[in-house]
Amino acid sequence: MGMIYFDNAATTWPKPAAVRESAVGFFGRYGANPGRSGHRMSMDTATAVYRCREAAAELFDLSDPSRVVFTQNCTQGLNQILQGALLPGDHLLISDLEHNSVLRPAYRLVQQGRIQMDVVETAPGDDDATLEAFSRAVRPNTKMMLVTHCSNVFGFRMPVERLAALARQRHILMAVDGAQSAGVFDIRCERDGYDYVAVPGHKGLYGPTGTGMLLIGRDAPPLAPMMSGGTGSLSRELLQPQELPDALESGTLNTFGILGLLAGIRFVQRVTTAQIREREHLLAQRLCHGLMKIPGVQVYGDAKSLEKGAAVLSFGVEGQTGEQTAQLLAEKGFALRGGLHCAPLAHRKMGTLESGTARAGIGYFNTAQQVDALCQAVAQLGRR
Repeated sequence: MGMIYFDNAATTWPKPAAVRESAVGFFGRYGANPGRSGHRMSMDTATAVYRCREAAAELFDLSDPSRVVFTQNCTQGLNQILQGALLPGDHLLISDLEHNSVLRPAYRLVQQGRIQMDVVETAPGDDDATLEAFSRAVRPNTKMMLVTHCSNVFGFRMPVERLAALARQRHILMAVDGAQSAGVFDIRCERDGYDYVAVPGHKGLYGPTGTGMLLIGRDAPPLAPMMSGGTGSLSRELLQPQELPDALESGTLNTFGILGLLAGIRFVQRVTTAQIREREHLLAQRLCHGLMKIPGVQVYGDAKSLEKGAAVLSFGVEGQTGEQTAQLLAEKGFALRGGLHCAPLAHRKMGTLESGTARAGIGYFNTAQQVDALCQAVAQLGRR
């Protein structure tokens, strides 16, 4: 039996055939530096890169493609938001479901004495309670709320649209971690008033690894760049250009990855986020119901939360840590992730910080037969 892949919450696999075909174009027509020279290959490459900005702007509701900034990954975008927007004395609010890509850079700023931070206790499934908790936590010096759209461990979906409305009302910046939602849920930057959204290219957008984007809202304040250097523009100036995207894109872009990402975005646009979400949710609910029938298996969350959230399901087998369960399933040909998933806050919240969980991340290319096979394999583990 070949490997059955359920690690889509980390990186989606397989990729659509068009992603590979588009990326391979780098070795033919698009091998030059984009925007650095006047020769034909450089100009063609710059055009291809811009097409990806246009496609992303269309998918994420940005009227200006220059507000799509390419990053190495979602983590880089989140670091750029935190380090580029927060000033000494500012107060930051994050949720108790955040990934270490938010928690660690924010905690470092706190340790350096630059900012203050509070972790807000959310109430998954009760959006009113979550909204009220954030509202109570706002201080006079609160500068930003940075909230994950969906938990990377349990799939819980946060009411980011309502939180953005609260942020506007309280004159606070709103930033979103779209690591588990981009390509699956609608992210409408201008309609919903997000200032900054960081997304990965290699997950729900089906692009290659090493790709991501920082989406900057129409009225968002400029971000101080983390890195300065060559941009191909204003080369006489000693200061970094202020115009986007050059202000935040120093050095040669990952053209190979961006070409593949363009095809991944177009795949999502063609299939639609609604169809992708429906397919993934049906499979996740099938897995949830199947696992809940197995003695000795605890599923974290329920079918109702899966219906609203991301198709990410964590579970535990009695007498095993999450890593042990994932390893035993790997020996049976299943690819899952076990452990803490770089999200200690979420595990502390759910009481799984010591044991961790086994996590199944459903993707568009998974099937009902694969879900049933996984349930059978977990049942065998439970009988051991």
